[in-house]
Amino acid sequence: MRVTRIEGADLNQFKFDYDLTFMVFFLDSEGRIVSRYGGRDMKDADNRQSLEGLAHVMREVARTAAEEPDRVIPKPTGQPVFAERLGGGGRGCMHCHQVQEAINRNLARNFDWDPETPWRYPLPENIGVRLHVDRGNLVEKVQADSAAAKAGIQPGDKIRQVGNIPVLSFADMQQGLEEAPREGKLSLVYRRDGKDREATLQLAPRWKKTDITWRTSLRGLIPTVPLAGKNLTAEEKASLGLPAKALAFRQRDSIPQTAKDAGIKPGDIVLGVEGRDLEMDVYGFQDWVRREFLIGDTLKVSLMRDGKRMVLPVVLGRR
Repeated sequence: MRVTRIEGADLNQFKFDYDLTFMVFFLDSEGRIVSRYGGRDMKDADNRQSLEGLAHVMREVARTAAEEPDRVIPKPTGQPVFAERLGGGGRGCMHCHQVQEAINRNLARNFDWDPETPWRYPLPENIGVRLHVDRGNLVEKVQADSAAAKAGIQPGDKIRQVGNIPVLSFADMQQGLEEAPREGKLSLVYRRDGKDREATLQLAPRWKKTDITWRTSLRGLIPTVPLAGKNLTAEEKASLGLPAKALAFRQRDSIPQTAKDAGIKPGDIVLGVEGRDLEMDVYGFQDWVRREFLIGDTLKVSLMRDGKRMVLPVVLGRR
């Protein structure tokens, strides 16, 4: 059944990333969730999905229903939560991103918003795992020294469960990571050589941090970068003792007020952020700041003026 409106759906049951435009739920005869299919990353809306991937999940759901009928997510108890009662949708269809925007407003209104709130639905790569696009519960790659690698996860392992969420797909994996703690321990079940095994992942602080620049519901948190100018040439960098690939650009004459307030002047040579060695041009720097920082964060700008290095704190905002 195709549902084009989210009104009437119990959000306590149909949990998913509301910034998405497409999500499939597989339910059993009692209305319990067996699996999900969908998901994306910052690159585009489709590179984590494929027709073969959808077909694989459908086969896995059929197998689960026949062989492991109790491997489902129980239906929630208590009062249902409906999107149309959150406020913010106005008349007509309430878009999914409007659901998340309403949730965000309610969190802020109830003083439940904190600096970690924007980091939602982390990618499996955040724990060091890349899943196969056409087989969304199969580990394709494991990043060295990651939480997954340290827990013994290997390419070819089949993820079975993350926390309390059974995993048949990329979307199931993301749901498990969404419900995982912000730091501490996370249990994971995987299958290798036909046998289920258990692993415990150690989650570092801020492990959920992801690129939010694509998220419509969080567009109000993405800062304008008040620094821009012309990249220095390799010769100019060499004359200043800077590596050829290092970030270095000369601040243009037009300076937004936030940068002026911090003491930035025309002609300053911006070298990046204190404590970070950046190899990119000015445009890459602007994109990097938008990915890594939020409105209200302080950017400790490292620069050179008249041959002297200094650091000036710039509070990020919007024009």
